[in-house]
Amino acid sequence: MGPLRSARAVTTGAVLLLAWAWLGGAEPCPTEPRPKGRAMVRPCEGPGGNVTLAGSWLEWHLRSPVSTRLLPALYGAVLLLGLPANALAFGVLAATPRKCASTLFLLNLAGADLLLGLLLPFRIAYHLLGNDWRLGEAACRALLGLFYGNMYGSVLLLTCIGLDRYLALVHPFLWRGSRHLRPAAGLCGGLWLAVALGLSPLLRHPHTQHLPELNLTTCQDVLERQAERQLAAYFCALVGLGFAAPFLLLACAYGRVLGRLLLQGRRHARVVRLLALVLLAFALCFTPSNVLLLLHALQPPGEAHNRSYSWYTLALALSAANTCLDPLIYFYASQDFRARLRALLRRGRSLRPAGAAPQGRR
Repeated sequence: MGPLRSARAVTTGAVLLLAWAWLGGAEPCPTEPRPKGRAMVRPCEGPGGNVTLAGSWLEWHLRSPVSTRLLPALYGAVLLLGLPANALAFGVLAATPRKCASTLFLLNLAGADLLLGLLLPFRIAYHLLGNDWRLGEAACRALLGLFYGNMYGSVLLLTCIGLDRYLALVHPFLWRGSRHLRPAAGLCGGLWLAVALGLSPLLRHPHTQHLPELNLTTCQDVLERQAERQLAAYFCALVGLGFAAPFLLLACAYGRVLGRLLLQGRRHARVVRLLALVLLAFALCFTPSNVLLLLHALQPPGEAHNRSYSWYTLALALSAANTCLDPLIYFYASQDFRARLRALLRRGRSLRPAGAAPQGRR
């Protein structure tokens, strides 16, 4: 029960991180005038404290090919690969007659990935238009909330999948997935409620900012000064509770699982592949964005602060790539998913030559 005992220590550490981040971000406001629109990417200050965007890092970021060409290309690749794969996976998992706890976790994960795929065209259009948001404040907040909701919901669901594998292999008599559908369903509902409550402080602030000098309206890239100060502490807590704590818990569980598998030899090669895919999703998709978000929130104004945000936008696009890895996780995690997918493939192969066979005999 090592990972279960460590959950209390992880939670305590996350709460301490939350308190530290809140105290660190609660410094009194400076007395000198502060311009508006100096949050995630900070424009330069001219004489008298006025903001000038000419030659600033903000202007470069909003007009650079990285933001207007590379980011939409990355999101477009994720859309083309992830949307059809997750639509197929969601249909197969939803039609599975014999559902268990792991199937419910996978179905929620596929639904979240499918929703993100449907939202990506709006993000792509925003970047292709030169980072100009034309759908209003409410749509910007909705897009932002659903995007972050997918990221941290996926982190928690992958953690649940990992703990389900841990209990099934290390403590098989404590957890039988087919007999715990109601607790698993309640856990999924509580998980999404926790994600919604965790993102509610983020959505209390306006996230669109009109920049007359550049003749565009940004979504998330520029915030009010006071909102920035409050969200700096919030992002530290979000990274601690939404990423670091689940990752530590998952690492403890996977360490025990790998130790058990080494004792049993090669009888569970598929489980090892599943663990490797989940760890790859954490390392490749979620770790860069959360580490850069934490560094960006802790950095004082300056060149390093601005550069970290530009890197963070690229890491966000990389975090969306988890929707392309998740279908592989479905394949290795669910025996029913593999069986139904193979049946669909066999059916498709049998239908293709059916009409051509009589012609061949003639």
